[in-house]
Amino acid sequence: MFEFWLEVKQTITRNKWRSIMTAFGVFWGLLMLMILVGIGNGVNDGIMGALTTVPSNSLIYGGSMTTMPYKGFGRDRFVQLDNEDVGILETRLEDYISFVTPVNQAGSMAASHGEHSYKGATVIGSNANYLKTFPQKMLFGRNLNEIDIRERRKNCVIGNKVYKALFPKGENPCGELVQVNGIYYTVVGVFEALSSAVQIMGDDNETFLLPITTEQLCYNQGNSIAMIFVTFKDEYDASKMKDMVFNVHRPRHYVHPDDKNAFWAFDLAEIINMFRYLFLGIEVLLWIVGCGSLLAGLVGISNIMLVTVKERTQEIGIRRALGAKPRTILTQILAESLVLTTAAGMVGLMLGTWILQIISMVNGGNINSEDNEITIDPSLDFDLAITALIVILIGGLLAGWMPANRAMKIKAIDALRDE
Repeated sequence: MFEFWLEVKQTITRNKWRSIMTAFGVFWGLLMLMILVGIGNGVNDGIMGALTTVPSNSLIYGGSMTTMPYKGFGRDRFVQLDNEDVGILETRLEDYISFVTPVNQAGSMAASHGEHSYKGATVIGSNANYLKTFPQKMLFGRNLNEIDIRERRKNCVIGNKVYKALFPKGENPCGELVQVNGIYYTVVGVFEALSSAVQIMGDDNETFLLPITTEQLCYNQGNSIAMIFVTFKDEYDASKMKDMVFNVHRPRHYVHPDDKNAFWAFDLAEIINMFRYLFLGIEVLLWIVGCGSLLAGLVGISNIMLVTVKERTQEIGIRRALGAKPRTILTQILAESLVLTTAAGMVGLMLGTWILQIISMVNGGNINSEDNEITIDPSLDFDLAITALIVILIGGLLAGWMPANRAMKIKAIDALRDE
């Protein structure tokens, strides 16, 4: 057995440069497969992990234009939701709903405190449920409460970017006055967004959150509401509750029961599923590209082994004449192919894992960075590494089978005549 493997080693060493170039194809193919799949897993885990912080069983909707006349009212009327709609919805669908979040957006405005200012603050009016709909981490103070809403207090909760700009020394801002568009508000809390994956209202860290009643009063919006976020209990599917929700509002706004265009709506679960299918498609594409590169390397080994067998025809003939069995020739050719593919595959696997580890270390191994941007934390499953090695072993045997089969069929007398 020792002599057999020594002969395999000598054959590979004798054709050193050819062996290196042959193995490089497998090395490069497996390296690309590991990097592509690892980065794909990192992107998928990063974004899908961030999306899990958002209540997926939610419906986002608002009023639109009617397309059918109803009870003396013509078509092409705008359905304007208001505060009363929220109360009616919470009462009638109490058994189905976890919480309701009305939202208005007054626009992007400049906020200032003393000599410091922030030009891109997004002024939003809502209630305490806003920080449930878009999960946040409280850094200072408290959230909005029912008293703020009921008494239209000029209190505000600010996002982390606004806080850092207005209070650069890092002090507790609660109780401090902040000016926005000529109006002063008292800061009662500071939050940081847990995820930047879904930014329906923009970057939450730039948010200047007001009680919705205060926002309506300060920006002349009456009691109107631009959109409503409804989060349902786990046992109810948001996509199937859409008509029930709309039917609550139809009588108040004289909307025809069959008018499907009087409200617009988005189902967060559908959006998350869209991302899930998108990354599934990307993962399949990466596997196709990676496996294609690996297959090209294996085909290269097979071709080189065919050339090697052709060049060694006389050597094989002499060995056959001296009594070597066909099985011995077959085993040696397969062993040479297996050694080349396994060695190249191991190097590609180790280097790929090392590169992914460097990327992970650079990103800190975190899904969110300081500015709450999604970063890549590439990863490889242990099962994938084992599967890759098994594929390499099988591929090495298959790559060497055709050349080995050809060598086994060479007759000694024909081989000795070959020039």
